[in-house]
Amino acid sequence: MLAAVALVAVAQERRWVTPPRALLVLPILLIALLLAALTQLSWAWGFRLADANQPLTGLAGAWGVLFGLAWLVGAVGIGLGVDGLLYRTRWPWFARLLLALFAGAVAAPALGLSLINPTVSTTTAAVVAVVALRTISGRRVRLSSASVPAKRSRPSDVRGLVLWLTVVSATFGAVGVAYAFTGAGWSSAATDTTIAMGQGITILFAAAIPLLAAIALVVSTRHGRAAVCGPLGLVVLGLTAIAIAYVYAPAGPEMTLWMGLSAALSGTAVAWWSIPRLRGTLLLRVAVGAALGVGYAALFGMTVVPMLAFAVPIAAIVIVIVFTRPRPKDAPIPHGEQAAIPPAFRTTQG
Repeated sequence: MLAAVALVAVAQERRWVTPPRALLVLPILLIALLLAALTQLSWAWGFRLADANQPLTGLAGAWGVLFGLAWLVGAVGIGLGVDGLLYRTRWPWFARLLLALFAGAVAAPALGLSLINPTVSTTTAAVVAVVALRTISGRRVRLSSASVPAKRSRPSDVRGLVLWLTVVSATFGAVGVAYAFTGAGWSSAATDTTIAMGQGITILFAAAIPLLAAIALVVSTRHGRAAVCGPLGLVVLGLTAIAIAYVYAPAGPEMTLWMGLSAALSGTAVAWWSIPRLRGTLLLRVAVGAALGVGYAALFGMTVVPMLAFAVPIAAIVIVIVFTRPRPKDAPIPHGEQAAIPPAFRTTQG
């Protein structure tokens, strides 16, 4: 509910919807969320009664009615919000009405069911908090010139080093993929396919380290090394921890310990990266950055990161392709346009 209030407030602050429309939509959405919560309680209580072979009475028996009311009220709130977003467009009123009715009818049950997973509400709250801070007037906090090195590597040097690191990452990543799917057939260290998969993932996460180093070189040319190397250094430590965790795959207390450490390191990196790039007072930026880091560590650190292992060679190959493309040469300026260019800016072409 707090996330819904914040979402409507941000929409009104950014003038996506008018203040009267926001005041109309907000209570309807809050009532819909309350009905959705009662629907989930009714469903859970009904399961308990069914397992005990008892009749569905009271709240447990009202599941269908509560679901229908939550769907109806939620569809009205979402439809009014969509119509408010389209109000400033040139769409005719009947087209806005049809789209609002369709969006409300489809989105209301989908959003209501998604709230069963706490990841959705937490992610929504985090995104709304970031957007709210970026809505605050004022300039983004930037690093002082003293924190950015006065002399940076030449673009050609950075380009060559990035290319070399990504080639190494792509090569070892391909080895990790091949080992994960075929290692059980030829490696003495992999006694079965599960062990081979865990060892292949370890190789893939090790291959991600030079890829992250290449990304750090590219990003540091814009943000400075001090602002990049710290968070990415924690990400490297987190990947190292999760690589060690998969040595103990498929299960075990050691694997859980190392994966928890990896999640904590990655969450700290998210907070470190976010705080100086948000707007608002220091206290607000620290609070939102810490919430993002904790939310990432708790909800994604131990679940999402392992699924990204097989994307390492793909990402490395993409960077190799980008950095090996020929650079477009400067197009010659037509002779008739030379006179329109001040003499100090003319070239020797033409």
